[in-house]
Amino acid sequence: MSDTTLTRPTPTRQPRARPVIPPPKPSMVDEHDLYPIHEEDNVPEKPLHEAQVRYLRDALTAHFPNRWITGDICMYWEERSFNEYAAPDVLVVDCEPSDPTPDVHLKWADPPALLVIEVGSRSTFVRDEGPKLDIYGFDLQIPEYIYYHPTRHHLYLYRLTEKGYETVLPDARGWVYSNTLDLWFGEDDTGRLRIYTPGGDVLLTHQETHRARQETEARAATEAAARREAEARATTEAAARREAEERLAEIEKRLAELEAEAKHRRS
Repeated sequence: MSDTTLTRPTPTRQPRARPVIPPPKPSMVDEHDLYPIHEEDNVPEKPLHEAQVRYLRDALTAHFPNRWITGDICMYWEERSFNEYAAPDVLVVDCEPSDPTPDVHLKWADPPALLVIEVGSRSTFVRDEGPKLDIYGFDLQIPEYIYYHPTRHHLYLYRLTEKGYETVLPDARGWVYSNTLDLWFGEDDTGRLRIYTPGGDVLLTHQETHRARQETEARAATEAAARREAEARATTEAAARREAEERLAEIEKRLAELEAEAKHRRS
């Protein structure tokens, strides 16, 4: 009898399935959120400065409802450079306003800026007219830059050329003309910077337009009330005249009757 060695069959190993790794989801982070808004730079403004800036923004917003009008937001011109920025008082961007609007403007990602306006004060006069010419002209390459000092009544418009900003001379009124906006900027009789159409009409803010509409409506209501009062007075006077004429006619008729009776008695 021969020895027989029994061997177990080697089990077949099944390959282990690899886990399916889902593709990475696209980033939902808005690039604008990566750049700080530098709230530490916000300082209380003087009432004159604040009122002037508010007018410029609101008037431009009312005139250009399809453009992004903002201000006091950081404008960045170099990616990943979080401390190189400018924050003009007024910024006009060549696009419709989004909802919500970004907290910063990125030169490489956002539509181009058309114009910036700085309203200076005694402490910012040298800074605004000095280094910011290079920032707005060479770094941000904004076609036009307006600088206005409300107490010194200095108004300058700089227009971008191949050599940088060149000063645009004002006209005989002291006004300067913006090519990018097709608008005039100049002081009114009170010494306040206002914006004018080529036809000479002053741009109003929404509040001023509402107030003007209310004043027009109130004036129209007053005039309508005066007309109604005049018409009522005329109606009353006409009725009084008719009544007087009727009484006079009755008196004349009675006199005629008395004269006729007197003649009849004498005859």
